[in-house]
Amino acid sequence: MELPRELAQMDAERLRNLTATLIAQLAERDARIGEHEIQLASRDKELQRKQLKIDQLTHEMATLKRWQYGRHSEQMDAVQRSLLDESIDADIEAISLEIEALKPKPSTTPKSQPKRVALPAQFPRRIIAHEPENTQCNCGCSLERIGEDISEKLDYTPGVFAVEQHVRGKWVCRSCERLIQAPVPPQVIDKGIPTAGLLAQVLIAKYLDHLPLYRQEAIFGRAGLALPRSTLAQWVGACGVKLQPLIDAMKALLLTRAVLHADETPVPMLKPGLGRTHKAYLWSYSSSEYDELQAVIYDFAEGRSGHYAREFLQGWTGKLVCDDYSGYKALFEKGRGVTEVGCMAHARRKFHDLYKNHRSDIAAEALRHFAALYNIESEAREQKLDAHGRRQLRQQRSKPLAETLRQWLVRQRREVPDGTATAKAIVYSLGRWAALVRYIEDGDLPIDNNHLENRIRPVALGRSNWLFCGSLRAGQRAANVMSLIQSAKLNGHDPYRYLKDVLERLPTQSASRLKELLPHQWQPLATT
Repeated sequence: MELPRELAQMDAERLRNLTATLIAQLAERDARIGEHEIQLASRDKELQRKQLKIDQLTHEMATLKRWQYGRHSEQMDAVQRSLLDESIDADIEAISLEIEALKPKPSTTPKSQPKRVALPAQFPRRIIAHEPENTQCNCGCSLERIGEDISEKLDYTPGVFAVEQHVRGKWVCRSCERLIQAPVPPQVIDKGIPTAGLLAQVLIAKYLDHLPLYRQEAIFGRAGLALPRSTLAQWVGACGVKLQPLIDAMKALLLTRAVLHADETPVPMLKPGLGRTHKAYLWSYSSSEYDELQAVIYDFAEGRSGHYAREFLQGWTGKLVCDDYSGYKALFEKGRGVTEVGCMAHARRKFHDLYKNHRSDIAAEALRHFAALYNIESEAREQKLDAHGRRQLRQQRSKPLAETLRQWLVRQRREVPDGTATAKAIVYSLGRWAALVRYIEDGDLPIDNNHLENRIRPVALGRSNWLFCGSLRAGQRAANVMSLIQSAKLNGHDPYRYLKDVLERLPTQSASRLKELLPHQWQPLATT
C-alpha cells in the first residue's frame, strides 16, 4: 500500500530537517571537542614549561648547596665565606618561592606549620585587634566572643625591638553554630615573624648602608635578639622575589622615555667554583634630569659585553647619553633608531686629569672653554627654563662658544705631537664632537652624563661589600633593591619609609594599581 503523496513529502521534509539538525549538532560537538583539545594542549604545554622551569630551578638549588658545602668554599677567608653563605641562603629562599609559585595549588588543606618560639617577653608589645565588622549572624542572632588567636610579629626601629601582637577574636552564633574570625592582613612573608618595618630595615642596611648580614646579626644581637644571618638571608631572598614586579613595571615605563642615560661600573663578584672574585658589571640606566619621570634601574651582569646593553634596551628608540665605550656602538647603527649623545664631562675630565698631573697650559685653556659652556647650563637651571628656553639659550650663547672650542682644538692638534696625553685628550673630543654638541640642538638633552654618574656613586662607595655568589641572583637582587632605593631618593622620598610602606601594601595591591607603588608615583598612606 503506497503512502499518500502529501504524507511522503512531509516525511521526507522531516527527514531532511532531522538530518540537518543532527549534522549541526555533530559539527557543534566537533567544535567543542576541538576547543577542548586546544585547551588541553595549551594546558599541557604550560605544565611542561612550568615543569622545565622547576627542573632548572631545582638543579640551580642543588648547585648552590654543593657550592655552600664544597671544598672550594673552605679556601675562602672568613669574610668571603660569610658573604657567600648569605648570598646562597638568600638565593635558595628565592628559588624555593619561585618553585612554590610554579607548582599547582594543593586541593587539600595544608599541614599546620610548626609553632614558633615565643618572642622575648621583655620587648614592648603593640596590640592590633582584628574583629569582624558585623557581630550579627545571618540567622538574626547576635554572635558571642568565645576566644581569640594571637600571633606575634617582630618589628624594629634602629636599636630597639618591639612586637606587634595580632589578636583575632573568635565569634560564634550559639543558634546555628557559625564561627567567625577576622583574617590577618597578608604579609610579604606569610607566617613569618618580620614586620614590613623590620624587612625594610634589613634591606636598607644591606643595600644603602652596605652592611653585610653578618654585621647586622651582631647589631640585632646588641638590641636584644640575635637573628641568625641565615634567617636574614631568607628574608632578603623572599623580598627580592616579591619586589620583582615593581622593577618590571619601572623598566617598562623607563623604556618609553625619549632620552635615557647609560653607564656601567665594575663590581667584584664571588665565584664559588673558583674560590676567588672576578670582575662583573653593574649596568645603569636612568631618565634625564629634565624628565618628569625620575627613575634609575641597575642591571647586574657577569661581563661588560655590549650585548647586555642591547638586551636591556631591546626595542627602545630614542637618544642615549653615554660615554665612548665601544659596547654601546652597535646601538647607534643605522636603522636601530638610537641616537648617540656624548658626555661633555668625559671630554672635560681628560683635560682636568692632564692639568692636575702636569699643570699643562693647554689643559688649563681647554678647561676655561668647558667652564664657559657649563656656566650657561647653570644659568638655565637657575632660571628654571623649559626645553624651549634651554634650546634658545644654547643656540644664542653655547653654539658660538662650542665652535670656538672646536676650532681651538683643531689648531692645538696640529701642534701637539702624536701619542702624547694632550694629543689623546684632543683627539677624544674631536672624534666625538657631533655627539658632544648634540645637546645644543635639543633642549631635552643634558650636557653630560653626570645625572646618572651621581646615581652610581653610592654603589662605588659600598663596592668593598659587593661580593656575590656566581648565580647572578644575588647581584640582580641587589640591583633591583638599589633601583628602588635610589629612585626613591631621586623623587625626594626617605628610602626606609618608602620601602616599609611598599612592603606593607604590596601583598594586597592589585596588578592594575601596581604603578601607585613606583617611586615617582608613590604617596604614603596617612598611617605610614
